[in-house]
Amino acid sequence: MKKKKLDIFNLFYSGAAVVILIGVIAKLLEWPAQDLLITGGLAIEALVFGVSAIKFVEVQDKQEVATEATLAKVADGLGNLAGTVGGGTAGADTYINIQTGTGTNGSSDTNTAASGSTPVHSATKPVTTTVQTETASRPKHLSIEVNNTGTQNSAAHSLWQLEQMDILSLAKDLFFQPEWDLLSSEEYAQISSLFKRVFDKKLPNKEALPFLLQFPVKLPVPEMSKLALSGPQDLTVEEVELLSKAFEIINYNSFLDYFVLEQNGEAISIRPKLNNEVQLFGGEDEAVLHHAKQFYAKDFVISPNLECLANMIKLKGQLLVEQLTQKVSVKAEEEFISLNQILFTQPDDLKKKLFNKVKKLKYNLATEAGYAYLKSMAQAALTFRDATVGQELFKNILEIQVDDSNSITLDDVVNCYADTIYFGPKNEYSVVLSELFVNGELNNLNYVNSIIDKLLNDNVATKSKLLEVFNMKEQDSKKDVFNKLNYHLNKTNTSPSGAQLAFILLYKQYS
Repeated sequence: MKKKKLDIFNLFYSGAAVVILIGVIAKLLEWPAQDLLITGGLAIEALVFGVSAIKFVEVQDKQEVATEATLAKVADGLGNLAGTVGGGTAGADTYINIQTGTGTNGSSDTNTAASGSTPVHSATKPVTTTVQTETASRPKHLSIEVNNTGTQNSAAHSLWQLEQMDILSLAKDLFFQPEWDLLSSEEYAQISSLFKRVFDKKLPNKEALPFLLQFPVKLPVPEMSKLALSGPQDLTVEEVELLSKAFEIINYNSFLDYFVLEQNGEAISIRPKLNNEVQLFGGEDEAVLHHAKQFYAKDFVISPNLECLANMIKLKGQLLVEQLTQKVSVKAEEEFISLNQILFTQPDDLKKKLFNKVKKLKYNLATEAGYAYLKSMAQAALTFRDATVGQELFKNILEIQVDDSNSITLDDVVNCYADTIYFGPKNEYSVVLSELFVNGELNNLNYVNSIIDKLLNDNVATKSKLLEVFNMKEQDSKKDVFNKLNYHLNKTNTSPSGAQLAFILLYKQYS
């Protein structure tokens, strides 16, 4: 029998409207009590609007998150379901309401009490469990399919089984990486212990991973960048190798963007990376590592020499050498020479970059200032695979200061031992070399020879190689003399003398 109930709020709204209408009528008909009625009506109207402004609405969350309590009820329902599957009607679907703890068979409307949590090892068909949670004003259903058609491994998960798999104790520190199911049981146990000790993150048991992968409440895969350390931790070589393997499985190569690894005696220390620090691979060439330690100890952190770390370290090999070349200062003599020696075994393009950073390589014959640079760059020029490129780069930067007021370059050196140059079919025309170069250019060869002898004494290279890098291996041809004469005239901004003009005309006539 239905009972009728008075709607108080509706009575309040309607009664207030009646008073307002009577007040309006009284105003229109100019009743004696018109002012009292209209004032009362408007006051009641204001009260109505004030009361109606207070209203509670049901809000639905944008994202439904499975809480520990909800999952516990799910597990409880699955445990209760086991008994129903074992003794219920074949072919029927059973639904467990986690709010009431009761079940409903798909073939009837009768509620059945939840049975015990005894595991079931066989069943005739999959069982679907509906989890009902209250969200806003309408129920939501999460459908969980549990396959009971296998052996003990595919049996229904009872409450104690879910507890054993650490699914009920979901906490904020849970770290879920489904692809780590590829690790062996022993490796997974080790990585679980490692994450708990180092990062304070809890991994679910390996047996739980297949269940979590098919769980209808999608568990978020955490971002690896959210890992944090409270302070430095020590790792063994085996733990570092296991970490590298685990990260390789999930294709994660940015671990060392946030942390650095250092060799600390027998142990390996891991700590948060500072803003200015860059991790280097400990398997780099010894000269490169020595250079980094000596000149960039605050910027570069050298990792242990473990091959498993190579893929996680981005700055390595030729890329590292290129960055060192960009960072080097030409004025820092020791650093510059150290890097130059590293480049001896690098491609020519990298050597060119270092040569291009040097505007002038000035060597003082009297004081020997700049000799260390000269020696290093001569060695570098000799290491070019294309020898002519090395010679040209070396020639362009070298400047020799012969006294306090005069400096020369290799273009000022006349490498011609003959006193006279002959022209004509029968050498009937001749020009004396000393009449062509009247400003001491013929003496410049002696300066260069003295430098070559000094480099030879320091075992920089063989004499033939040194003559090659200084472009003195062969005597100047008539063409070379012609070019150097024009260079001399342009440099001194002078007009050719009689002998010089005669040489120019004879060269153009017979060459």
